[in-house]
Amino acid sequence: MALPDIPRLYTALAEWLACFLYVLALRPRFRRTATVLIAVVWLVGMGTFLQLTGHVPIVWWIPCMAAAVAAMYLLILLICDIPAMDAGYCCARAFILAEFAASLEWQLHCLLWPERPGSHPLPLLLMAVVYAAVYGFVFWFDVRRMGRENGTLGATGRSLISAVVMAVTAFAVSNLSFAQANSNTMSVFYIRTLVDFAGVLILSIQQEQLRESRLHEELSAMDNVLHRQYEQYRQSKESIHLLNRRYHDLKVKIAAIKAEHDPGKQAAALDEMESGIRMYEAQNKTGNPVLDTLLTAKSLYCQQHEINLTCVANGHLLDFMPTADICTIVGTALDNATESVEAIPDTEKRLIRTAVYARNGFIMLRFENYCETGPELPAEGGSRAGAHGGYGIKSIRATAQKYGGTVTVHFENNWFTLRVLLPETQK
Repeated sequence: MALPDIPRLYTALAEWLACFLYVLALRPRFRRTATVLIAVVWLVGMGTFLQLTGHVPIVWWIPCMAAAVAAMYLLILLICDIPAMDAGYCCARAFILAEFAASLEWQLHCLLWPERPGSHPLPLLLMAVVYAAVYGFVFWFDVRRMGRENGTLGATGRSLISAVVMAVTAFAVSNLSFAQANSNTMSVFYIRTLVDFAGVLILSIQQEQLRESRLHEELSAMDNVLHRQYEQYRQSKESIHLLNRRYHDLKVKIAAIKAEHDPGKQAAALDEMESGIRMYEAQNKTGNPVLDTLLTAKSLYCQQHEINLTCVANGHLLDFMPTADICTIVGTALDNATESVEAIPDTEKRLIRTAVYARNGFIMLRFENYCETGPELPAEGGSRAGAHGGYGIKSIRATAQKYGGTVTVHFENNWFTLRVLLPETQK
């Protein structure tokens, strides 16, 4: 017995719902009201288009399907704040998911009520239940884990091509039997549903592999940042140890010269030299040896590059943190700041201010530097490149979160500010 095909409005709703899953999971481009309004208008447009093209000649069937897929792509690209390549990847997955949901629902309809039209209350209820179950499960199990904190999916050209080829192949195979005479039978519906399900499953596996690959790259980059900061600390510690030895030798020589010569001017000059040495020894003595090492090394670097670095820090507040974590937060923040101010031609404006202090039960680490132009601030968890973006900020945020802390960035009046807030109970 020949069975009726899926109503075009059912297909339009399935495609729209599949797109809307990604709208819920990814970062929106507009406010909620505008997003809902655009989505509703798009649903009406898609339903009208598919309804009007439901009885076109077979030669126009593929162009009409391509137009429907293009509408899905434009909906995702318009509403979600993601690159075009990510939108194409989501569209491929949404299309094959919509095919599976519509095929499964209509197969159940033909099993239960093959003679009833799709507009009957019971088939409408069945459609609502099946669509809610399919899309709800896919969203909970797969799509929601994309999260909107990363901003993008990181789809590559290779992953996009693979997803498109898989979606087109699954669609072609699942609809191949309908090209034959007397094809609207339950066996054909079974084949279409199973093939569409296989397509959904394969694309879900591909998404998981893409996600794992992206996490692996981020962890590797963060590990490189940690390793670099720790190596810088070790090198700085060795350099400062050598400088301290030379300062000690210089003080011995000064004492010997004072013992042998007693002219008033020489004594005054030698006293001034000794006072200067003591002043240099006293700076960056925060009470935390790791913080002292980092600040002293960075002070030497700033002097060589005509950068004015000032610091007020209570290093004892960071005694609870291991060396690697202090290097990650302080070292990375100062590296970003020096990289930013070095690009300023006017040396009088190469200013960096650093502070570590306690306030209202929290430990605040504040890093400020002057900027000629506003930097591109990194999104929450983002990985934009630049002096104040990339995996440096991400590694600082990850380290702060280990202690229940937060990281905020701010730019105002030509000053970029990075704040790290940690609970003081960590001490």
